[in-house]
Amino acid sequence: MLIEMDEMQTRLDALVAALDGQDPGAIIAASEALATAVILFRGAAIPAGAEARARVLIGQVLRQLEAAAIRVNVLKNWTRQRIDRNHAMRGTAPRGLATSY
Repeated sequence: MLIEMDEMQTRLDALVAALDGQDPGAIIAASEALATAVILFRGAAIPAGAEARARVLIGQVLRQLEAAAIRVNVLKNWTRQRIDRNHAMRGTAPRGLATSY
């Protein structure tokens, strides 16, 4: 389980870096790698005596997830602003709300 947690942390770091780089291909690849790491983690058992280390790792992963979510929201807002500016330049109206997860 600890190996899977470390792998998930590594994949989350890669996703945050891809989000910071604003590279769609890297974001997709990092997201898919993270999804695989999550699946492997869900099937893992916590070894006896490793509960404290598991709690620390889970806390780190949760903080990284929050960091990734913040970056996604920032990118979504920037995209919405660009769309709105394009509509303003064309003199057209947006077709509806921008939805997010």
